[in-house]
Amino acid sequence: MDTDEMTLVRALRADAPVPDRSSLAEGRQRLTEAAGRRRRLRADWRLTAVAATAAVAAAAVLGTQFVGGEQGVRPGSRTATVIELGSAAPVLRDAAAGVADDPAPTPKAGQWVYTKDLEIRAQEDGPGEERGGRRETESWHRYADPEFENGKSGDDHSPRERFQFLARLPQDPAQVKERARAFYPSEDEPVAGHDFRALSLLAASYPADPKGLAAVYRAMATVPGLRAVRTRDALDRPVIGIRFPGERGLLLLNAETFQYAGSSLDSPVGDGAYAVMKAALVDRKGERS
Repeated sequence: MDTDEMTLVRALRADAPVPDRSSLAEGRQRLTEAAGRRRRLRADWRLTAVAATAAVAAAAVLGTQFVGGEQGVRPGSRTATVIELGSAAPVLRDAAAGVADDPAPTPKAGQWVYTKDLEIRAQEDGPGEERGGRRETESWHRYADPEFENGKSGDDHSPRERFQFLARLPQDPAQVKERARAFYPSEDEPVAGHDFRALSLLAASYPADPKGLAAVYRAMATVPGLRAVRTRDALDRPVIGIRFPGERGLLLLNAETFQYAGSSLDSPVGDGAYAVMKAALVDRKGERS
């Protein structure tokens, strides 16, 4: 899977062991060249959330203070107010209705996917690691890359393959979940967890067919136990967080557009926070719009 997908997987599967840098070096290089748009987050995240008893009105405050960063950046000590919304099902159905009629993008085989991302790391991981802090990353990936299509790289999918997959999804949630599990297979996950992970990866696709994305949200609304929160992300944008029961990660959706906004664990503004700053289809590598 591509760098975008690895970021989200790390947030959704936070209890998995964290490999060292040397064991990741070869794979990271391949993922950098893969179609996609996110950097992997490898921090050992810890979720701290104090939920209010009222489903909508009450709030909890999550905060992380840390010092460091590239060139002495000091991220600061922002806190994020988190409002519990209860079941995620109605929120996701609203998201589906919100994106279904969006204009459909028309990507072309020769184009590139440009992304600019923000990652927050509280501290360095070890010798040779980057220092903690806020890091902005730009990347360019081929929209159509045959090396990541037709199963050549397992569940690594080019943006074109993901776009086409979304465009061909049926409307029935059960069928969508079945196809999503096949697109992102797993050998040992419970079905509900597999559904949420696979659907979350599809929700993070760029570009995304709007009707296919709506089908993904409707299918996600049927995953049992999902909870939703309202908060603000590392870019101070209003976001909706979706959480699987028993997990620490949040899938973040822009509260206004319902597009994928990033992921978080400790706090939407704390260690491990990840935010999409910009995504665009461009004609040449190096272009930004």
